[in-house]
Amino acid sequence: MSEPLPCPSCRNPMQSRAYPCTLGGEESLDLCWSCRGIWFDAYESTQLAPAGVVALFQEIHENHADARPVGEVLSCPRCADRLAYRQDISRGGRMAYYRCPAEHGRFTPFNQFLIEKGFIRALSNAELAVLSAKIQSVRCSGCGAPVDLQRDTACPFCHAPIAVLDTQAVEKALAAYGAADRPRIVQQHDVVAEMIMQHERDREAQLREGKAPNRDAADLISASVDAIFRFLR
Repeated sequence: MSEPLPCPSCRNPMQSRAYPCTLGGEESLDLCWSCRGIWFDAYESTQLAPAGVVALFQEIHENHADARPVGEVLSCPRCADRLAYRQDISRGGRMAYYRCPAEHGRFTPFNQFLIEKGFIRALSNAELAVLSAKIQSVRCSGCGAPVDLQRDTACPFCHAPIAVLDTQAVEKALAAYGAADRPRIVQQHDVVAEMIMQHERDREAQLREGKAPNRDAADLISASVDAIFRFLR
């Protein structure tokens, strides 16, 4: 068995996971749950079958608790060269990733992967109004900074839009996977707000019990993932 690749950000060993691919068989990807990123060797991300996307999506859901920001300098796990920051336009909008200058592959944060696959969309003004009536602040899904929903329509630090998972895109992936009989997910902003409020109740209970809470604030993407998998269960 080969040695695990080091994470381009924290340099800790990544975990290798096998997922179904479009050409049949399985494709192995390397993931760092702490930095919430995926290392793709050349062209790997375009080969995931719908079943592979859904399986990876579920693992992101199951391992998002201990996330930390990506470092300022990232190195290729193959050649140790510094990765170059890049942006592209994908089906879900503008996405960012870090590419090896020697073309060994790229490191993509989970949220950016979800944008690439069309799973994330920005909230409309009407949805923001509904959400802000229920909760005051969230954590930016991109940089982790606090976002005041009463004042901000985007992250004041990295300027990322306030976004959630696009439930129609998730349902489409589930249908392609063969799960079209799953219940439809409706009124997502209400469900997400409830998930965030439950997160805050859990955090306050942990503080009362003298335990360290998992995170200081909830972000909409993680809350959306939790909401969707609550429906799927």
